[in-house]
Amino acid sequence: MLPRYYSYTQFEDYLQKILHALNGTVLQDLIIGKSVLQRPIYGLKFGSGKVRVLAWSQMHGNESATTRAICELLKRSDLDYLLEDIELYIIPILNPDGAENWTRVNANNVDLNRDAVLLSQPESIVLRKVCDDFQPHYCFNLHGQRSMYGSLNGSTPAQLSFLAPSGDQKKSLSVARIKAMRVINSINTNLNHRVDGIIGRYKDDFNRNCVGDFMMNSHVPTVLFEAGHSGDDYSRDKVSMLVYQALVIALKSVGTNQILDADVVSAYESIPEMSTAYVDILIKNVPTPIGNRHLSIQYHEQVREGELYFIPILIGVNREDVLNGHRVIDLLGHHHFKNDLIVEGSFEIYSESLNIKIFAN
Repeated sequence: MLPRYYSYTQFEDYLQKILHALNGTVLQDLIIGKSVLQRPIYGLKFGSGKVRVLAWSQMHGNESATTRAICELLKRSDLDYLLEDIELYIIPILNPDGAENWTRVNANNVDLNRDAVLLSQPESIVLRKVCDDFQPHYCFNLHGQRSMYGSLNGSTPAQLSFLAPSGDQKKSLSVARIKAMRVINSINTNLNHRVDGIIGRYKDDFNRNCVGDFMMNSHVPTVLFEAGHSGDDYSRDKVSMLVYQALVIALKSVGTNQILDADVVSAYESIPEMSTAYVDILIKNVPTPIGNRHLSIQYHEQVREGELYFIPILIGVNREDVLNGHRVIDLLGHHHFKNDLIVEGSFEIYSESLNIKIFAN
């Protein structure tokens, strides 16, 4: 499997090996457009079934787990059987420049997921052209979420999350939206017992500038996938495999007859809504001259010389909206703490005794 951060050249080499194992296809034949910095954008088409599915990943360059999941999907020995009823079009990385630089935005500092209407960027134009030409029956919009998401009460992290986007301001339950809900319900039913935490549901406020909302507004059932976080899975290896499994379930779901009834909606709405109640490290009861305080720490991700580093940043003291951490340290009765917390001017925070430091992935 690819690491969490990889250069675009590493991705191209890895993809070429996968395609060679499938049928000897070369990447030069698969270029469907170019990024701002003229990196190639690849489009892959598999299967010849009646149900057309379009999936795109890494429109945000620092969200690589779903691209890694796609690579796992393409390595399946029974891919032809899985796609017996499906024609699958995949854009494995829509934002090559962002992927190379580990940024959410593209090289023009534009969020491609807010460019569905303006089409101001070459990457957005590539995606729209594929949609217009391919005319998908379903879209899978593949993303990764930050480690802040968890259940509303803060008890459990969200390792996977999904959304059937609204297609209008009224959040109407159109046929397209209910079809997307049905796919998500299938994933939730079959995968819920395998996650370390919850499978969560995003809020469905409508924004036509967002690609998923735009597609649903155009009556194309669209499923938003979000690779989340749990525990110490900062490599996102575990969640990448969960996304891979979710993709398999979703593809099987769209290849079957759709039963659209009220139970679909109620089952979808039973998936827990999320909050942003988590931090990476929560240190409780830190002694200070004005009493004990709770410190909230979040890792800032930064690529240096081809490696992804995680830098601990102090983001708040006694924050009421922070309910939990992927690592919780209570200094009451903590025998190994040597009162060595250091907070630098940039709010980087370190402690040797608590093992809070920069690390590479």
